[in-house]
Amino acid sequence: MENSINLNDAPISLKEQPLLKKRVHPLNFLVFGLLFVILIGSLLLWLPITHNDNKEINYIDALFTATSASTVTGLATVDTLDTYNFLGQFIILVLINCGGLGYMTVISFFFLNSSAFGLKYAMFVKESLNLPSIGDILKLAKKVFFTIIVFEAIGIGILTLFVFSDFGALKALWYGIFHAMSAFNNAGFDLMGGFQSFTGYTSNFILNFTIMGLIFFGGIGFLVISDIVNVRKKTKRFLTLHSQIVLTTSILLIVLGAIGFYVLEYNNVLSQYNDSTKWMASTFTSVSSRTAGFTTVDLASLSMSALLVLCLLMFIGASPGSTGSGIKTTTFAVLILWLVATVKNRKEPEAFGRRISRDTVEKALLLFFTSVIVIFLVIFGMTLVDDKPLNKLTFEAFSAFGTVGLTTGITPELSVGSKFLLCLLMFVGRLTPVTFLTVIAYGKRKDNVHLLEENVAIG
Repeated sequence: MENSINLNDAPISLKEQPLLKKRVHPLNFLVFGLLFVILIGSLLLWLPITHNDNKEINYIDALFTATSASTVTGLATVDTLDTYNFLGQFIILVLINCGGLGYMTVISFFFLNSSAFGLKYAMFVKESLNLPSIGDILKLAKKVFFTIIVFEAIGIGILTLFVFSDFGALKALWYGIFHAMSAFNNAGFDLMGGFQSFTGYTSNFILNFTIMGLIFFGGIGFLVISDIVNVRKKTKRFLTLHSQIVLTTSILLIVLGAIGFYVLEYNNVLSQYNDSTKWMASTFTSVSSRTAGFTTVDLASLSMSALLVLCLLMFIGASPGSTGSGIKTTTFAVLILWLVATVKNRKEPEAFGRRISRDTVEKALLLFFTSVIVIFLVIFGMTLVDDKPLNKLTFEAFSAFGTVGLTTGITPELSVGSKFLLCLLMFVGRLTPVTFLTVIAYGKRKDNVHLLEENVAIG
């Protein structure tokens, strides 16, 4: 076989393979990959074999559930416990893991060394996850799987043994698995029934802090977790600027959010609890509202001002490379630092003795304004098809974009049009950060011609 050709030894150039290049364009792969997962999940959740006896749902509700699970949102138009049997719940959990564990990282783990994807795909993954270099992608993927196993195993053990132990062994184990994975993936799906989430566990110390811990570590991002471990192992002396900003911003948002919720709801939703439970409920709400969607209080009874605070937290969301969405804590921090720098008449923002590049500021501004426009358009569309209070529609939209899953209780009552718009917003909310990083990374071009400059009056 002297004339045979070993294709594995032959270098493949994407420029020489235009069809292959088009077929595996990273943005197309990402968008259609998530869409494929959602569609398959919706068909499975529509099948009667996944429903409890005498329970039937229409396709839009199955699509909504699949979208919410795949984008780790947690919004639901039907009660998960009442509607779906064990098979249906298991499918929802699989969709949660597909969406929450960062399929971008999983894809890079399996396909990074494939010549069909090449350097451009590696650069795409690097930009999407804010990695220092391409060589860190494979290392990150391996650490991700180890991190997932450790955190979810701890969460499953605690919830099974100390929270759901009264349910019987098998049910307690299943509840521990489902809620630990849902919490770490920042999904917000629960099996408590009646759209009540954990309102029956407001004063349960173990459940509150276990769920908050899983949400926090799932939401700060695998890069930060890895950075903390390396510093603790003394392989590094200091945290990176990225980790410092993520941790500082996350902790500040949790503290300020808890204080704000405590003050605003002290004589309202929190009035029935003692002071320690009030603080625990406020902290839980602050942690969960940015990424997860679990709740231990009745959100339908919140004041308008408290709803606005939660909308802001949901809009900010989690951190890059995590299981959560939103515009990200780093985006919010960069914008605040840029604003401070502008007021001080400095060219570039600074943090922890480092300056932040103009390119990073441009990314943050692009993501912020585009996100605001998308949310506004969806809210406007919902007002056209649903006669619901504007504050509740707005809350649903922010919850969908941030893939949070908190609701004031109107989700099941929405029209087909609003449900579809929220599905679209959950899909966009999950993809927006990656999408615009891709646009910036691959859409830039240098202009050789510069037009004359002229000032425009502002303010």
